[in-house]
Amino acid sequence: METKKTICDWIDENKDEVFAISDYLWEHPELSMQEYEASQKVADLLEKYGFLVNRGVAGLPTAFAAEYGSGKPVLAFSSEYDALPALSQNKDSVVRDPVIDMAPGHGCGHNLMAVGGVLAAIALQRCMIEQGLAGTIKVFGTPAEELCIGKPFMARGGLFEGVDAFLDWHPSHRNRAAACDTNAYFNVKYHFSGVSAHGNAPWNGRSSLDGAMLMGHAVEMLREHIEPGSKDSPTTLNYAFPDVGNSFPNVVPASTVIWCVGRMKNAEMAADVLSRLDACAKGCAQATGTTVKEEVITATHDMIPNLCLGQLIEENLRYVGAPAYSSEDQEDAKKIQKAMNAKETGYSGKIEHTVLSSQPVTDSSEYSWFAPIAFLNVALAPSEDAGWHSWTSCKFAGSSVGKRVLETAGKILALAGYDLLTKPEILQEAKAELKERLCGKPYQSLLPENAKPDLTTNKAVMERFR
Repeated sequence: METKKTICDWIDENKDEVFAISDYLWEHPELSMQEYEASQKVADLLEKYGFLVNRGVAGLPTAFAAEYGSGKPVLAFSSEYDALPALSQNKDSVVRDPVIDMAPGHGCGHNLMAVGGVLAAIALQRCMIEQGLAGTIKVFGTPAEELCIGKPFMARGGLFEGVDAFLDWHPSHRNRAAACDTNAYFNVKYHFSGVSAHGNAPWNGRSSLDGAMLMGHAVEMLREHIEPGSKDSPTTLNYAFPDVGNSFPNVVPASTVIWCVGRMKNAEMAADVLSRLDACAKGCAQATGTTVKEEVITATHDMIPNLCLGQLIEENLRYVGAPAYSSEDQEDAKKIQKAMNAKETGYSGKIEHTVLSSQPVTDSSEYSWFAPIAFLNVALAPSEDAGWHSWTSCKFAGSSVGKRVLETAGKILALAGYDLLTKPEILQEAKAELKERLCGKPYQSLLPENAKPDLTTNKAVMERFR
């Protein structure tokens, strides 16, 4: 326990450096795939502490892979830094109060996640140096978590191979080890192309909109034949028409896009539904005399939970304790709960027991197919009904609460990493559990070989607000 106290003391003495980066990211939010400043600042910090940083990996300009040490075990931490659109919020207000109207904001706390794992990695590195411990620390900078783009392309590029355990976290309304499964996910566009013509002689054209609309109807029919999933992880298949080649009814449109997003029970179901969507697209194109091209934006696996590492996280969560919310934090929390028509309970500080459960889609699920994953939740919002992906969570992420959450997460992950370095039996048990849960299934990327990350996503919006 003396070493754990030393690790926590180091974080207490050095946390202001990462707080400053978190504050900067909160004040300069960048949307998915446009996180140039964020990724640079985080990578620069790791280089300052002696990590070897490889930037722009897997064809992603805002991704990086950092490494320190040598040999086994190989422990990996994660960094996410993308913001959300239109969530700008004054951190000192308890009502909706944008700093800049319609500008991005950190409504998911990724300004904290950008450096929480980094803080843990550096603290663990300092301990390794002092005690002469063998092992390798990796930190993966993963862009576009909100679109689930970064990690699938990094996984396909082989960056996660050879890792022995992943230590990850996410702000929440709970303090717990999230030993959770998730749905698999895909995000795909179908580009229909036809022949334009005058509206008074439509027989001379071939309507791309007809093809896309017919596919929309096919998706409606397909939904009935997809297993519904569970209450916590329902399967969903949604679509929209974000782009039609013209907006004038007197012209037969030559190009139309239908955009489909699916959340499926597991990777096998996601692959099956994607193949059926492809069949729908081809059939609808043939029926309307058009052509269609598939564009897979991303596709992620379901998460493989690990109860062994969950229990390790809980042990260290109880050692560190929940964030020390101040009376001002509690007062703000109750005001926001009132504004959201929620019970005015404030922060409970409760630490939950580790149980297998489900959570929403996250591309951290890709990690879990390569090595056991430890996943931590720390309460940034006071309750589930106080809002998430909203101005409320953006306010908390930029306030003193965010700093308390960041500090708590850094300590817990660093201590769990120390346990894995010094107690190999825990890692052996976690790996055995992963092997049992995978049942021999290998990792196979759900991305087509020709799929490339969309580097222009959100570029126009960021050019407006940067």
